[in-house]
Amino acid sequence: MQSITRTYLTDIIYRMMDTSIQLHRASKGTANYGSTHPHATDEEIIDFIVTIPYLDEELKYFLLGNEMEETIIISQSWEIEFIKKCASWVQSFEWLMGDNYYLSDAHISSLRKEARCLTLPY
Repeated sequence: MQSITRTYLTDIIYRMMDTSIQLHRASKGTANYGSTHPHATDEEIIDFIVTIPYLDEELKYFLLGNEMEETIIISQSWEIEFIKKCASWVQSFEWLMGDNYYLSDAHISSLRKEARCLTLPY
């Protein structure tokens, strides 16, 4: 077991997003945004967290900084599962081609029904 911060988890997301953020922007028609912001912005990270169907609402709430606690205690297997779920979303058609339809609540809800959501470890 190890104690980690929400910053640690959002940094994982940030590094993963950097691999495909330009493709995501191109699909949304904001590719020229990359010349001034070559890396994922805070708004894009928030968008990623809000739309990922593989994390439950409490975990998203924690990642968005809405919990009072700054740290959580996790196991290595939980961390690996978190990385897998984020990697799956960052490489998904829905995220990469993230127009309004694919990131709509209705479409994300249909994905969530098929996925087993990762929850906070406590």
